[in-house]
Amino acid sequence: MKICLIGQNLTNLILANVFAEKKLNVDIYLNKKIQNIKTNRTIALSSENFDYLKSLIKSNIEHWKSKEIKIFTEDSQFKEIINFNKKNKEVFNLILYSKLNEIFLKKVKKSKFIKLLNSNISGQHILKKTKIYDLVINSQNKNFISNKFFTNKIKKNYKSRAYTFLINHRSKDNDIAIQVFTKYGPLAFLPLSNIKTSVVFSYKGAKITDKKIYDIFKKYNSFYSITKISKIEKFSLSFEMLRNYSHNNILAFGDLIHRIHPLAGQGFNMTIRDIKILSKIVNDKISLGLPIDKSVADDFQNSTKHLNFLYGNAIDSIYEFFKLDNKINNSISKPIFRILKKSSVFKKYSNILSDKGLNL
Repeated sequence: MKICLIGQNLTNLILANVFAEKKLNVDIYLNKKIQNIKTNRTIALSSENFDYLKSLIKSNIEHWKSKEIKIFTEDSQFKEIINFNKKNKEVFNLILYSKLNEIFLKKVKKSKFIKLLNSNISGQHILKKTKIYDLVINSQNKNFISNKFFTNKIKKNYKSRAYTFLINHRSKDNDIAIQVFTKYGPLAFLPLSNIKTSVVFSYKGAKITDKKIYDIFKKYNSFYSITKISKIEKFSLSFEMLRNYSHNNILAFGDLIHRIHPLAGQGFNMTIRDIKILSKIVNDKISLGLPIDKSVADDFQNSTKHLNFLYGNAIDSIYEFFKLDNKINNSISKPIFRILKKSSVFKKYSNILSDKGLNL
């Protein structure tokens, strides 16, 4: 049995390792020469998903632990409205996307079950090649196959852009992730060390200059004494849910099947949960002596589509809640979170959902 993965991204590198562990042959079609991706994007992984990645690598992964999340609003910049923590356990494990990509890329290069192939050929030619594989997984948002078979989506344009950059600062105990719901949009601080933090600012409205973004950031930063700020990376934000995950033996995956707002740090966690479900489906097929083929794609859609839709909409609802709340001077969040802050049940189930999603 042979599996094809289309696209050069972290999702495919992890998937390749999952299949190689099962001694399945994998071809990865890359859109350019294999290399590590340079980006300041930071991934916040739940404890359960981080442990799963460590089990694939079979060693520890250097990272930074966030023991608590504090939520602020425009009207409560100096006192959080609520916080989340887990007793004797980190809330998030934070690592640069490029670092995690490098780790899995090294493992891929060492595997005898994985081949890296150049896809600098026409999309039609790749489509013809998919027929020689038992299962094809496409995790690229924009390529010939995505544009031909996977365009039927539920979409929502946030009319916002995410601006991400790294800050160096004076040394401090830096184990608290912070989310500020400003009148301009959500602003997140994700600690990476005692002297470095990642910033994700989801700005609502038209494109603005990098200088303006820096100025707004400085207005709301009461947490760090800055020594250096990196260049800004930016990308448009949208909510997207694919209506149909498969076409013949091709399975859509990763960002192609779901894109959500980054405010809760759950986008890549959803993908890791999908990988675990797909892995279990494949294990079940192998144990029963069944082929790894189109049926895997069908089973995956049946197992995950409704959960991804519900979870994605829950994140969207949080965004819309704070968007409305900011327009009316946080008059909704104040009384609600005053009550929820005292509720151990609310915090317990919020932590469970952030760790495991709806795949309980």
